[in-house]
Amino acid sequence: MVSLEHIWSVNEKHLSFLQRVGLRILKRFVITWECITKNNILNYASALTYSSMLAAVPVFAIIFAIARGFGFDTIIETKLRSSLEGNPDIADTILYFVDSYLQHTKGGVFIGIGLIFLLYTLLSLTANIEQAFNTIWYVKRSRSIYRQIIDYVGIFLFLPFVIVITSGLNIFLQTFRTLLPDTRLLSKTMTFILHVSPVVFAVLAFMVLFTLMPNTRVKWKHTIWPSILTGIVFMAVEWLYVHYQIKLSAYNAIYGSFAAIPLFMLWLQISWCICLFGAQLCYANQSVHTYAFERISDELSRRYRDTLILLLMSRICKHFSSGLKPYTAHRLAVDTHLPDSLVGILLGELTRVQLLVEARNEPGDEPHYLPAIDIHRVTVGMVTRRIDSFGIENPSLVWQTGTPEWDALRTLRNENEDALLIDL
Repeated sequence: MVSLEHIWSVNEKHLSFLQRVGLRILKRFVITWECITKNNILNYASALTYSSMLAAVPVFAIIFAIARGFGFDTIIETKLRSSLEGNPDIADTILYFVDSYLQHTKGGVFIGIGLIFLLYTLLSLTANIEQAFNTIWYVKRSRSIYRQIIDYVGIFLFLPFVIVITSGLNIFLQTFRTLLPDTRLLSKTMTFILHVSPVVFAVLAFMVLFTLMPNTRVKWKHTIWPSILTGIVFMAVEWLYVHYQIKLSAYNAIYGSFAAIPLFMLWLQISWCICLFGAQLCYANQSVHTYAFERISDELSRRYRDTLILLLMSRICKHFSSGLKPYTAHRLAVDTHLPDSLVGILLGELTRVQLLVEARNEPGDEPHYLPAIDIHRVTVGMVTRRIDSFGIENPSLVWQTGTPEWDALRTLRNENEDALLIDL
């Protein structure tokens, strides 16, 4: 296998324009591949496939419940059948379960066990998606249950209106094209728009997903090209899935319907793999300038990590002393030119040893960090001692009680570092 280690030390100033573009693209795909293999990101696709299958009926039920209240259920049913035109049996089965689910509702409000199951499946699906995205962005903390309920249930309530608007737009364009069959320019333009609009909506959906789903700040400008690539590949796979279903049903009448469910699950898993790849590409796009440092952060020596901790603590104390706005993890990473993920890990260590406190102005705001003790008492020795001694030090738990070597080693470590161990 060809080694690509040298790409991180190449000086771009000595390259031509095309070489710089090629190197930057190569770096992004190398970051994407390394992170996918390192964090086993594709394993999340299986969990998301299962969660999607589990949440399919409740999600469609709430969409149809809202759509029926506004008289749009026919449009959404047509949209569902057109997406599964190669296997109408799946569409019929989904609609049957949705109707059965809605029979246990009153006034469009799910009650009792149905409501509990609905919330569980929605939160399970969204929590798994957020966990996968947080793993991609090296975020350790997920949204609170309160934020998940407010944010994600709101999305599912808003989804029917998006489907109705997009479907209505397609119907309008098709009608407009039919009314003007002799106008070649307008007819071709409308035909082009009808073919491109699904891809555009898919790209916009991925852009929103990549920007809002991770529990960290993602700049939208870094999601544009990954969203375009992901949207095009996703629509291509969907086209292959629909046409392959049609061919399967046409040439294999006996096994076609049996193969529909595993084929649908395979399409779901491939779709989630494409989505996660696009999310990882967004991370690569945003962290390309710091990844050369980040990729070796796990191999940093203890002394160097302690130096970085002192650097972060010093910046926070100076900021606090000057009365400036408290640092967030991202602003501190930008100020110190360190990777966001590494800064987040080190700030977590400082918080656990009670040298920093994490505060928020509002429950959903990005946390900022403040000194936990008087900054005039914070010394280099205090910080290193707290980091060094954090954890369990009870001899009864980690070694035999009363072992003479234990006390002797602790004394030597603190008072006589030059003592020979063979003389113990």
